[in-house]
Amino acid sequence: MELGLDAIRAVAVDVDGTLANTDHEVSERTLRALRAVQDAGLLVVLVTGRSRQSALGIAHGAGLRTPLICCNGALIVDPTTTTTLRKVALPDEEVQALLDTADELDLMSTWWSADEINVSRAGEGARLLELLNDQPMVVADPENVQSGTVLKAMVYGTTEELDRAKDYLLSRLPRLSRSMDQFFELSPATAGKWQSLQYVLDEHRISPKDCLGFGDGGNDVPWLREIGHPVAVANAREEVKAVARYSTGHHGDDGVAAFLEQLLNTGYVA
Repeated sequence: MELGLDAIRAVAVDVDGTLANTDHEVSERTLRALRAVQDAGLLVVLVTGRSRQSALGIAHGAGLRTPLICCNGALIVDPTTTTTLRKVALPDEEVQALLDTADELDLMSTWWSADEINVSRAGEGARLLELLNDQPMVVADPENVQSGTVLKAMVYGTTEELDRAKDYLLSRLPRLSRSMDQFFELSPATAGKWQSLQYVLDEHRISPKDCLGFGDGGNDVPWLREIGHPVAVANAREEVKAVARYSTGHHGDDGVAAFLEQLLNTGYVA
């Protein structure tokens, strides 16, 4: 199936497992590709589970001017002014259910406000989150979560631990989605990645059918299946590949950059 550049008005991109490489960094090649897409007149939208601080760092590196979708959709930020455009908190009862379930399973939990990431314990999960988001974690007591402030909450475990716990986690919290292999995450029902991408596209009067998008995780499926041109990176989970119309290389090989470069240089991708 051939995709022409003239069919696209916006490009939406997940970060971890998609835009970022195996070191969890966005390469200079990829930053250049994003900048070139924007210079070509297309809207470029980061659609990430990462924090405000991390998303802003990527946007500034690529010179992006379009609103950033952070915290898996719960937070939208203007990269030029760094002001918050939209913020939606999780219901307190859902936050408590996630924290209680993680504690019951002896798994680390993490809960995010607009500016702070809290974890229930130090260790590998906290270190991974620090690496991904380029900011220190705050080890805190889940008993003391402030009402109405949590934008996203997650359960961390090894791939094997989460594979074993999957059915029980989903029985307690059916809206959980698997992002990276080490996380199940929960976002507001009205402000997931799809709802927030739709918000940004509507603001710019762009139809979802004119949007090209790249993803790898289960939390990317809801928005990829709503746009006209979904792309799965080679390392994507099977549920992402099932909804994708196109594919590209592994995130460790700058698969997104390669796809965008070919599209800009030739005007199409086969």
